[in-house]
Amino acid sequence: MVIKDAGRVVAGGKAPFSFWRSIWLHMLPHRARIYFAAVASTLVGVAVALQPLVLKFIIDDGINRQAPAMVRFRYSLYFICIYLLLSLLRVTVWTIGASRFYTAVEGFLFTLRTTFFRHVQHLCFRFQETTSSGELYNYIFGTPISSIKTFLQQFCMNVPYQVVSWVIIVATLSLMDWMMTLITVAMVVLVVFINHRSWGVIRKYSSDFMEAESTASRYVADMLQGGRAVKIHAVEDRAIDYFESYMNTIFTKGTNLAFRQHLENIKPESIQYVGIAAIYVAGVFLCIYRGLTVGKFFAFVNSINLLMGPMLGFLQLNLIKANAESGLERIEEILHVQSTTPEPSPAARVRILEQAGQAQAGGLPSIEWRDVHFHYDKTFVFNGLSCRIEEGESVALVGHSGSGKTTFISLLLRLYDPQKGEIMLNGTDIRNYPLQELRSAFGVVPQEPFVFQATIRENISMVRPEATDDEVEQALEMAQALEFVRQIPGGLDAEIREGGFNLSGGQRQRLAIARAILAKPLYYIFDEATSALDNKSEEYIREAMEQVMAGHTTIIIAHRLSTIRRVERILVFHDGSIVQDGGYDELARQDGIFSSLLESH
Repeated sequence: MVIKDAGRVVAGGKAPFSFWRSIWLHMLPHRARIYFAAVASTLVGVAVALQPLVLKFIIDDGINRQAPAMVRFRYSLYFICIYLLLSLLRVTVWTIGASRFYTAVEGFLFTLRTTFFRHVQHLCFRFQETTSSGELYNYIFGTPISSIKTFLQQFCMNVPYQVVSWVIIVATLSLMDWMMTLITVAMVVLVVFINHRSWGVIRKYSSDFMEAESTASRYVADMLQGGRAVKIHAVEDRAIDYFESYMNTIFTKGTNLAFRQHLENIKPESIQYVGIAAIYVAGVFLCIYRGLTVGKFFAFVNSINLLMGPMLGFLQLNLIKANAESGLERIEEILHVQSTTPEPSPAARVRILEQAGQAQAGGLPSIEWRDVHFHYDKTFVFNGLSCRIEEGESVALVGHSGSGKTTFISLLLRLYDPQKGEIMLNGTDIRNYPLQELRSAFGVVPQEPFVFQATIRENISMVRPEATDDEVEQALEMAQALEFVRQIPGGLDAEIREGGFNLSGGQRQRLAIARAILAKPLYYIFDEATSALDNKSEEYIREAMEQVMAGHTTIIIAHRLSTIRRVERILVFHDGSIVQDGGYDELARQDGIFSSLLESH
């Protein structure tokens, strides 16, 4: 069986999802604390059950006993002390058990979150493209994880003591008077049944409201994230109209939900009052005509809520479990997604630095493509592409949009794997290199670099955390960025805002170049690294790139052809094929795509 969802592929053969099995596997490192908390909850249940029953002895064996006043008072104090001891036991054990349990729950969430994040970080680019970052963030910090946490808290801390207390109370009341016990339990079951029906109605209205809220939240998040585009295109009024439409839907459904909740809550509450009144009538009757003692009657009255609470709690817990199960199943689905660019097996793994040294000694090309076929779903890009890039050679990739230049780089970095053929790096198939080693070997400067919400120093040194400030500044200087960094208040410690909005496009680009330089990679990839710079800065960057490229195999994706005059070789792409191959001056003299691109510039 193979499950496909939005481009994600889950290999078949895995066991069907089991909520309890999944919970147990993630909870294994913390099971000792869970056992302790369960025992503590059980002891609390015993104390909870015995507390209302003590009232029977206070009334029958203390207040109503045929004995002198001092004896009755002494007996009453004795049972009151028992009640206080039970209360102290209940609070103390509950506190100790809760401290262990909450540590276990937070440990469980830590294990689940880190396992999930680590797995997502190692998934392929196909997964990243088809799964939104907002969805993944929600799995880690949103409703799925919070519903699991709520369920664990309710189940582990409440179920043991509620079951124990319920059994003890029913058994003890049965020994006191079986008929009164039957009437009390019947009334409790009736109230619980009415609550169950009412919750079903509320759940339907709540589902409609949450669906409307979810739709609106996606729109609002999109508009807030795309605020710059909204202003550029002057569509603020339209955005506000859509927002008000969504808010109106939420207003209507929210009002309906609130009213329905109030209406449905009145039903079981009314039945509960009637039921309690019926128990009172039965108790009075049995006290007068069948000899039920007043103490026993009060024991029954004080036990009603203790009998009803656990049953209502189980119903509520069932709803919480449904949400938790749904959330955990979605998380487990992601955890079972298999990367389409898997790590090499230990037997096939090759260390990239060792292989690079051997390749240089043997005169092997840096990069070689052998009959590579690749397509995105049904969109074919390469159909048998072959080429070689020699060690230390600088190569530019040019061509119209959609000709395959960016895909060439994506395959080289193993963001995707080809369906057929081999991509060789230093004489070895790139699928035999550990992914992190392979990608770390390339210093990549993308056309639209991403900067993180961190200091400039942290943004640059993330590729080499051990780098000194002198090394960071040297990289910035080579990227023609040191001057503007020094002018920014805070310098290297200046904070970059979300999306780098407090930097210009050219500044972000130069920081990306500095980041690539600091990494000291074996190879460089520049995806139109000077596209956001003015002519003067472009010249400085081009000179810096030439210094960096000396002795390194370098690939440049070029849109501005002025940046590739000094490269050793140009590959011209068209419809996934290399249609021209040669030097700048050579290709400029030929009729073809390159000369037409020159004319258009």
